[in-house]
Amino acid sequence: PRIGDVIQKLAPFLKMYGEYVKNFDKAVELITIWSEKSPPFQELIADIQKRKVCANLTLQHHMLEPVQRIPRYELLLKDYVQKLSPESPDRDDAEKALEMIFLVAKHSNAAIAEMERLQNLWTVYQRLGLEDDIVDPSNELIKEGPIQKISTRNNSTSEKYLFL
Repeated sequence: PRIGDVIQKLAPFLKMYGEYVKNFDKAVELITIWSEKSPPFQELIADIQKRKVCANLTLQHHMLEPVQRIPRYELLLKDYVQKLSPESPDRDDAEKALEMIFLVAKHSNAAIAEMERLQNLWTVYQRLGLEDDIVDPSNELIKEGPIQKISTRNNSTSEKYLFL
């Protein structure tokens, strides 16, 4: 008859999904790379995927499940709260749980955005040939692209590439 109080107790632990989501693309990429590099690895994955418990789904499909979990909880709770009567004893708890799940989803999205920001910054450092030990995570890539440098000395222009 009540789920709001239960979800409230578990919601803080769901923030760990942010770490999983943040590393999801890299994990899928590694599975793909090792499947191409190593026939024994590819065979092992194929054997596991053939099992009945895998329900004819690939490893990547199973890895996607945790990524979809928080949005599913959010949708479930929104629907649940909508269908609860205003006098329901679970109403306040369910609304609070929905708010907590919303914050967890926001945390996951922020983790993804931060990872993408750092990846973009790392790519720029690599392109510039800079050492990885001097990468400053407080830096941010705002924009990059070609520009025209205008020299007032000799009234000429030259093409440059700018990282802002």
